[in-house]
Amino acid sequence: MSMVYDERRRSFLRGRQLDIRPPWALDLEEFFKKCSSCQQCLEACPEGILSIDGFGYPLVDFRQGECTFCGKCEESCPEGALLNVGQGPWHHKAHIAEGCLNSQGTLCRTCGEECGAGAISYPLQDNGFGRPLLDRQRCTGCGACLPVCPVLAITMTMP
Repeated sequence: MSMVYDERRRSFLRGRQLDIRPPWALDLEEFFKKCSSCQQCLEACPEGILSIDGFGYPLVDFRQGECTFCGKCEESCPEGALLNVGQGPWHHKAHIAEGCLNSQGTLCRTCGEECGAGAISYPLQDNGFGRPLLDRQRCTGCGACLPVCPVLAITMTMP
């Protein structure tokens, strides 16, 4: 079986989204073919948000912070598994779930305060609170909003 199948199966069984590979990672099949698990991208990441999965491959851990898309991981990859060909670093976008404190009548704006792209606004609702509204066009998928959410109501999803 392929690594892509194994990863998707693992994620499904754990009941969570797929692991997010470093910015500019090739599609999963090509990424697993080219990545030698050398970990040079981990050493190059100034934000320290890259870690290793159970198979030795790099992935992004937004609990450690946000991605600034500096490109150091891509520059350090000797195998070409991370390749910036003028497209965006990835297609992931934030998703704010119903478990958000504002949905429960508790004022919280931490995700919007951390969003450098200004992709999160708080239009007022009937209860007087503004539930976060994500503008997917403005969201860069940097992950700045994830570690600051006190109830872990934010995840990354593919469009």
